[in-house]
Amino acid sequence: MAVDEPDAEVPEPAGPAGGAAAIELLLLTRRLRDFTTGATLSLLPALGSIAALVYAFREQVPLAILLGWAAAQLMQLAVYVVFDRSLDREDPSLAELQRHWRRFIALQWLGSLIWAAIFPYLATVATGMDAVLLAVVAIAVLCGVLLVHRTAPKAAIFHIVAMAISITAAILIQTGGAGWPALILLAFFVIALLGSTREQERQIVGGASAEISRREAAGTVRLLLNDYEEHSSDWLWTVGPCGNLREVTARFATAAGRPVEELEASPLIGMFAKGEDRDRLARHLMERSRFHDLVLKLRVDGEVRFWKLSARPRSDGRMSGVARDVTNDRIIEERVAFMAHYDNLTGLANRYLFNDRLRAALAQGERARNVALFYLDLDDFKAVNDTRGHLMGDRLLREVGTRIEQAVRGHDLVARLGGDEFAILIETRAGAGMLIERAHRFLSVIRDPFEIDGQVYRISGSVGIAKCSEGNCDAEELMRRADLALFAAKRKGRDTLALYDQAIDRAERERREIEMDLREVIARGQLNLHYQPVIDLDSGAVVGYEALLRWYHPRRGIIRPADFLEVAEETGLIVPIGEWSIRQAFAETAKWAGDFRIAINLSPTQVRSPHLVAIVAQAIHAHGIAPERVEFEITEHVLMQESPLSMGNLQKLRQLGVRIALDDFGIGYSSLSYLRRFPFDRIKIDKDFVEGVEDSADNQAIVSSITRLADALGMATTAEGVETRAQLDLLRKLGCQEAQGYLICEPAPGEHFATPAAISAAMRSGEASGILDYRKAREAAMKNRPRQAG
Repeated sequence: MAVDEPDAEVPEPAGPAGGAAAIELLLLTRRLRDFTTGATLSLLPALGSIAALVYAFREQVPLAILLGWAAAQLMQLAVYVVFDRSLDREDPSLAELQRHWRRFIALQWLGSLIWAAIFPYLATVATGMDAVLLAVVAIAVLCGVLLVHRTAPKAAIFHIVAMAISITAAILIQTGGAGWPALILLAFFVIALLGSTREQERQIVGGASAEISRREAAGTVRLLLNDYEEHSSDWLWTVGPCGNLREVTARFATAAGRPVEELEASPLIGMFAKGEDRDRLARHLMERSRFHDLVLKLRVDGEVRFWKLSARPRSDGRMSGVARDVTNDRIIEERVAFMAHYDNLTGLANRYLFNDRLRAALAQGERARNVALFYLDLDDFKAVNDTRGHLMGDRLLREVGTRIEQAVRGHDLVARLGGDEFAILIETRAGAGMLIERAHRFLSVIRDPFEIDGQVYRISGSVGIAKCSEGNCDAEELMRRADLALFAAKRKGRDTLALYDQAIDRAERERREIEMDLREVIARGQLNLHYQPVIDLDSGAVVGYEALLRWYHPRRGIIRPADFLEVAEETGLIVPIGEWSIRQAFAETAKWAGDFRIAINLSPTQVRSPHLVAIVAQAIHAHGIAPERVEFEITEHVLMQESPLSMGNLQKLRQLGVRIALDDFGIGYSSLSYLRRFPFDRIKIDKDFVEGVEDSADNQAIVSSITRLADALGMATTAEGVETRAQLDLLRKLGCQEAQGYLICEPAPGEHFATPAAISAAMRSGEASGILDYRKAREAAMKNRPRQAG
């Protein structure tokens, strides 16, 4: 008489009325199922009780009555079985269930009445053991309501009341008034049974309501999951207790590039590439532990993809989760990670990764002694960018990086620190000689010609080498040493190298001290100007003075420009120092007697200063200097930089009326081209050509060519560094117009030239004592020239 679960699929009408109908349908389904189950379980005890009563009382009462009573019981059970089998188990309607339920309740009422009728009747004849048997069966039938009628409260209450009346009557028949304790005990039983029936009814109704709510929620979830599966970029997946795929969806199979039949029951981890992530997935599946955002690699149709998986265990032993293709995100993440550690142009390590690897290498205790660092910088790479363009420069940098990387071992690190600066980090026990040999190898691979788009490029580089041979330097110190070595190499010239040593360090410390002192040099009043006269070679008269900067250092003494101007130029301190020099030169020379010009040197950085023209104009106006008496000397380095600002400043200075001279002419590789680019007023012949001019035919030819060229271009010439009388005479014969040098006068403070007497004293002093004699001789010759001509 077992009944299937007809509540597996319960219709869910919409609206409140529909919900109530669903609850009633579920209740009736469960009541019938439980009622049938209870009746089935109680069938054997009931038949046994019927047989026991018939057998025990067959002689006390007419057998026909007992058999008739037993037949009524069996008839009632038979009708119940017929009704039960007539019920539609597949899809019963609510009306059909209600009709069957009413029939079952009626049958139970009839069964309760049949039982209740027998006990008072038999109590009239029961004695001894028969009375005990009758009491046991009566109590068993009364309590049987918990088994048979627990889901049918109407039938249960009717059965309890009917049996209570029947047992009460039987007790009174048996004992009369003396059976009152048994009646009290019976009342307790009845109250307990009624309370139990009420509680069971409350639980079954609450359970049905909760079940309907759960089914509604599950239906909603199913709808959402179906919609999610159709429209989301994620895919649902489920695995069994052994980690094999179950209920594989079409979208999951499509994403995996395999048929559903092939994936069904196959191991989930078999889809993914071996590695730590797959091992982690296997561990989660084995332990049935939830996980979140686990990224695994797999191949789909031969292409590498990345999936992100999340899952949680289910109560049925399975695990369900979602998967998402994050290949694009992973590519972006890997790109970001690459950009964070590698140079985007060359693919080499960048400064961040280099610093990290360097610190890790130096943290290895004794092995830190073996760490060597090479800094490599390309020589004048800016010229490549300026002449060939940045795109070609970038391609050249890539080629350089490739060559350097091919020249090292696999575990060595090559990094691009920025611009055209590279770093090579190696670990070796080699000494200084081997390190120098390896640096030469780097220079050699860079020196070899580069062929790009059919064009050949030749470049060179400089290398600085440093090693923590004592094992007591950190990353910052080693980089500082390599940087100092590179700086020393570049000062030697192109295509060279330098190995860090204490001498380089001392020179750098001294340079830093100079820089620190230079920052306070103006405020402390330590700068001064010395002046060197310039004479006319025909008349011997002083026609100008060149202002030369001197630093009166309290500890080092007088420092010449060659010892500190390079530092000032590199640090930008040359600009305020140069502005001070201009103002100071005008302030001092404005008080001197005579009509002469004042020459002041301008550095490349000064010429690029946007304030230069304004400073000059203000100084000229403040001290009343005629602009045509002012001459600024520049070197060809100013023009080599091809700065529009520099050229603009030079043009504006010419518009003010000042003169521009090209200093150190002849020592550059393209000096002649600069004479075409800017109309200089004067050319100053470098002292390298003046020195030995009396003995060198080449120098004489060069000086003669310069003077003729200047004359053709309308430019004056001044020879620098004159130290002998022979040089002076020869320069005049070669066409040079003016000269300056130690023969004429050494540079001296301004007070030596403030008056004619002071000038005479200055120009008679020291080794230059014969210059005034020369001057007088030239003046006498000039006076005699008209007489001789006549």
